[in-house]
Amino acid sequence: MTGMERVLCALHGKPADRRAFTLALSLYGARLSGCPTQEYYSDPKRYLEGQRKVVRLIDPDIVFAPFALPFEALAYGGEGVWLDNFPPNVRKPPFREHETPEPLGDGLLCAPGVSYLVESTRLLALEFGPSKPVCAVATAPVDLPAMLLGIEAWLETLLFDPERAARLMDLAEEHFLRLTGAFFAAGAAFVAIPVMFANLRLVTPALLEDAVLPALARAFGQAAGPLVHHHGGNRILDHLQRFSSLPNVAGFLLDPRDSLPQARDIIGPGRLVLGNMNGPGLARMQPDKAYASVSTLLAERASDRAFVLASSHADIPFDTSPDTLLAVRRAVVDAGAVA
Repeated sequence: MTGMERVLCALHGKPADRRAFTLALSLYGARLSGCPTQEYYSDPKRYLEGQRKVVRLIDPDIVFAPFALPFEALAYGGEGVWLDNFPPNVRKPPFREHETPEPLGDGLLCAPGVSYLVESTRLLALEFGPSKPVCAVATAPVDLPAMLLGIEAWLETLLFDPERAARLMDLAEEHFLRLTGAFFAAGAAFVAIPVMFANLRLVTPALLEDAVLPALARAFGQAAGPLVHHHGGNRILDHLQRFSSLPNVAGFLLDPRDSLPQARDIIGPGRLVLGNMNGPGLARMQPDKAYASVSTLLAERASDRAFVLASSHADIPFDTSPDTLLAVRRAVVDAGAVA
């Protein structure tokens, strides 16, 4: 079976020749191809070259487009920062506390970093699309204002200035639909959405119910293709029931601390559950430990056809041993078929 066929089997709850799996190896392609990270995150052809190396090494069932959300904020101005062996980042938010960004319209897709994201997705889909789903990654509409203003300023706006918060949500929704529409037009099979500002560790229950969830439902409901709700760096199990009715969500990628059996109980048998290896933690893990950890996880999920093994959190770190990644793949293969 191809990766596409395995993922479709998981999506429809059917048997497969083995468990579908993926790792967030967008950054790791720079290491495997020996490309300086600034060049890797500027030239879509160098990104494609890196992902060819990723596929050659561990042959994941899903290929990632660049996991580089800061490019979305840099499109509005501001200064990026480049560090060796890391994805690009934003040195400081593009806007001051009380400034209100203006929508970019079609100019969003012309910004250098955003056009790089879309073109990289297009090249990946051309090369791997028939056999492997390409997953693009986009900022959640409720999180974009935090990237533009800073977390504290966005939280203060949500709490005390509902009219300004609504204007920023409108801008973020337009941004989200324009970018995800471009990803789907470029050939992405689905888009992963890390969601941070929909968590009760950051917002109040009233804000979540009255402002955040309606904004997510409105934006997700207009998306041009399927979405995966990514945990965004926080546990989401105790919020999962609230998210389960969001439209166009094909699956949920869980935090490593979330319980997979409890998540399945909450969302029922028909929806994809992905996770929940600690991706950054693989850098500190020896191959035998990685093999044992994945084998245990797969044994526990053996009867769950709608489960996809995936790394959680952000990219797999640059200094992770290839032997550890190969041990993950070997554990998946050794676990055998999904009955």
